[in-house]
Amino acid sequence: MFYPHRITPPIILTLAVLMAAPAFAQAQGTLPPAAKRDWADYYLARVDTDNKGYITLEDAKRYASAQFDRLDVNHGGQVDHDEFVASLKRAVEHASTLDRQQRLQRALDRRETLFHTLDQKGDGKITKEEYVAAAVQHFNELDIDKTGKVTVQELRVARHGL
Repeated sequence: MFYPHRITPPIILTLAVLMAAPAFAQAQGTLPPAAKRDWADYYLARVDTDNKGYITLEDAKRYASAQFDRLDVNHGGQVDHDEFVASLKRAVEHASTLDRQQRLQRALDRRETLFHTLDQKGDGKITKEEYVAAAVQHFNELDIDKTGKVTVQELRVARHGL
């Protein structure tokens, strides 16, 4: 036997919820948009693996060490010029748009300059110790207030001089 009074209330409730959904969505649109994450937020997230909200010297050393290991593809304990720029050269060659290719080329130029800065002996190679020492020096430059912590604000100031 069919009982319409048992089915009608759930259907009415469902229709009421569906009809209210557009109004709810529109009301949500009046909220301020979420803050857009910039390069500093992403960098902090990569280096601050335990989500403290800042980078310590140990974080910086750990990140630099892992980065060096990724660059040292032959695991020889040294990174030569070709290893240092290889991934960016491939990216430039395979860029899907001219704009992307130009941005990657600028990044490659910066990496070339960085290699020559880090290769203080001029032998065409960088050791892990040299790479990590440069990261420590960079950390100390970024730590403007000398608290032993680099915050996202300090990253932004260092990049933009604000």
